[in-house]
Amino acid sequence: MFTFMDKITKWVIGAVIAVLIVWGYSMFKDQSGPVVVEPVSVKPVVMEPIKIGATLPLTGEAASYGEGTKAGIDLALKEVNDAGGINGRKLEIVYEDDKCSKDGVTAIQKLVTIDKVDAIIGPVCSAAGGPGLPIAQAAKVPVIFWASAPHLTKIGDYMFRTYPSDAFQGEFAAGYLFNNLKKQKVAILYVKNDWGQGIRDVFVSEFEKLGGKIVFDDGVLQDTKDFKTVLTKLKQSDPDSIYLPVYPAGGAIAVKQMKDLAISLPILGGDAFDAEEFLKIPQAEGVMYLIGKLNNPDEFKARVKVATGKDSIAFTPLGYDGIKILAQIIKEVGTDKQAIRDSLAKLRYTEGITMPMIDFDENGDLKTIQLEVRVVKDGNGVVIQ
Repeated sequence: MFTFMDKITKWVIGAVIAVLIVWGYSMFKDQSGPVVVEPVSVKPVVMEPIKIGATLPLTGEAASYGEGTKAGIDLALKEVNDAGGINGRKLEIVYEDDKCSKDGVTAIQKLVTIDKVDAIIGPVCSAAGGPGLPIAQAAKVPVIFWASAPHLTKIGDYMFRTYPSDAFQGEFAAGYLFNNLKKQKVAILYVKNDWGQGIRDVFVSEFEKLGGKIVFDDGVLQDTKDFKTVLTKLKQSDPDSIYLPVYPAGGAIAVKQMKDLAISLPILGGDAFDAEEFLKIPQAEGVMYLIGKLNNPDEFKARVKVATGKDSIAFTPLGYDGIKILAQIIKEVGTDKQAIRDSLAKLRYTEGITMPMIDFDENGDLKTIQLEVRVVKDGNGVVIQ
């Protein structure tokens, strides 16, 4: 027989169970229907892209260089990412406009400190490279560039140039004027920046060594708009030819004002003249200039046109090869900057567009260098040697 206390205990236990059932039902009951259990979603892991910086003249007097180089970079970027990226990571290009000027400092500073890129492509212009590249070297960021002032690769061991140094271009120019054109009294007018000064120094030394005479030697600032005073002095020096390593805008002004002053002499310029800003003006007709001998095959031009809508100029395959080289190296060694640098130092790249073999000497310059002479004809640069 149950005692009174047994009955109380059972009653309490029953009440507790009832409360728990009601509470549980209220917790799980959906007011609009039965209990719905939502599936747990698992977000896929997204790997950060690999960032490569590109410093180019996207505006200013050499904007055609930047536009052409960007087309090659963009084609390489598309091909790399369409193939799955690099070890499953997308490749991203961070572009900065160096304006072919001292703005190379701010461009490279941003790429290094803010964007924290794994490597840099460019610059094209020595005016941007001279002040800007030391920043990349100090941060130990590997750079593939095309600016041609001789001293740039000597900035440090993270600098690699896939375009001929002006140490070779200045020597070639002196030999071409003296030996091929038989000129012995040259007037030189150069732009006062890293590119112009470097090429001028080599030219003067080599031309005098060959037995030639420099009858006029002066420089102009990059933003000079009036050449008439200096050209009048040049004419009075009685040269038999003119060596004119200036940038496209300055070159266009100079040749126009030479016509005004009735200066009619053979003119040899540097690779800066291979730009629409110079080639398309009527007064440039007949002007000769030197440029690195680089392959730019029709098949490649067609691929660039389809992918970017742009024409492939001399610098386009340089941009393409630079990205493909870095993509191959990063695939092999990862994004460690020292490892990228070490791989560039021992590079032997045979899959490029520009030349059959891309490899570097102990200074980071190309082991194999070739130049060609072109003449402006009907708005284009036509090879004559």
